[in-house]
Amino acid sequence: MLSQQTLTELLLKQQNWQDRYRQIIALSKQLPDFPADLKTDSNQVNGCENRVWLTFQKQTDDTFIFQGDSEGRIVKGLLAILLIIANHKTAKQIQAIDFQFELSKLKITDELSQSRLKGLDKLIERIQSVN
Repeated sequence: MLSQQTLTELLLKQQNWQDRYRQIIALSKQLPDFPADLKTDSNQVNGCENRVWLTFQKQTDDTFIFQGDSEGRIVKGLLAILLIIANHKTAKQIQAIDFQFELSKLKITDELSQSRLKGLDKLIERIQSVN
């Protein structure tokens, strides 16, 4: 997975929304394979346009590693962006992240539909619920 700095550089060098859109789809392909046995109701994030699954593991240094999948390429790409932002951080650091600001800075949220934005909010809520 990319670093947050590399992600920022990659998305901001795109000239328009269509180029960022293609890049988001490309990011979806970088997510590691998500095991089928983790696609359970308890791991599903409700409120998204497509079915989305999200899991996390707390590491020995108190940081978290998130893993996820979605049936939709765009949603999966957006999930990849959220995971790049959240991975390898403590619960306190994750809860302090202003995800909306970070996504706005990447010039993503202005072009998304209301239903996608609502789904993003649900994903962010789930990510920030770790402790």
